[in-house]
Amino acid sequence: MLAAPAFLAVAALAASCSSGTAAQSAPGAAGITCSYPDSGSPARPVDRPGSLNVPGYGTVPATLRTSAGEIGLTLDRSSAPCAVHSFASLVRQKYFVHTPCHRLTVPPAPVSLLQCGDPTGTGAGGPGYAVQDEPPTGLVPADGDPGAVVYPRGTVALSNHGVPDSGGSQFFLVYQDSPLPPTFSVLGQVDAASLPVLDAIVEAGADSATSPGDGHPLTPVTLQAVVLPAG
Repeated sequence: MLAAPAFLAVAALAASCSSGTAAQSAPGAAGITCSYPDSGSPARPVDRPGSLNVPGYGTVPATLRTSAGEIGLTLDRSSAPCAVHSFASLVRQKYFVHTPCHRLTVPPAPVSLLQCGDPTGTGAGGPGYAVQDEPPTGLVPADGDPGAVVYPRGTVALSNHGVPDSGGSQFFLVYQDSPLPPTFSVLGQVDAASLPVLDAIVEAGADSATSPGDGHPLTPVTLQAVVLPAG
């Protein structure tokens, strides 16, 4: 659901939320207020997260238990507190259990990512509410593209529909540095020890169902569960 065809494509890639109501307090501050407005029918029944007193600092470990192996993540609340809060809420409601990673891009596609988080597997499904944009800071400009920045290998980011404040449940894992518009909220990072699992998924290839190098993983990848610390 990155940008265009519910997927993504630098110029047709994907986008996330924009200014919303994330009471932009000082970086790392607590007590953020978020906005999660309606955005259509949910792919699975789910309650939207609370909007008040959202933690604005700290990290949260998470584990994607996939059919290809476990992928450890470190979520960073200070980077995108509203997006991380929503992701954690969906995890605790088991929204991602037994859902496909529906998109993989490989050369000659211009970006390098694995996308998950849509229970319908179509690239169009979401939780029935939108997540406001929390544009990343500190990413370096992409060479030759003044409208793009480099999302580094290992980045975990929230996908979107290519318009402001349209993020939802879909997210993507970047396996090689990729030029993208600076509109995708950064949820955190793939743990270094888990990058080989991601690389193995990539090595199996994509079916180019959407465009050359952009389609479904040739070896299907399923999120069997996503695990957060208890409490």
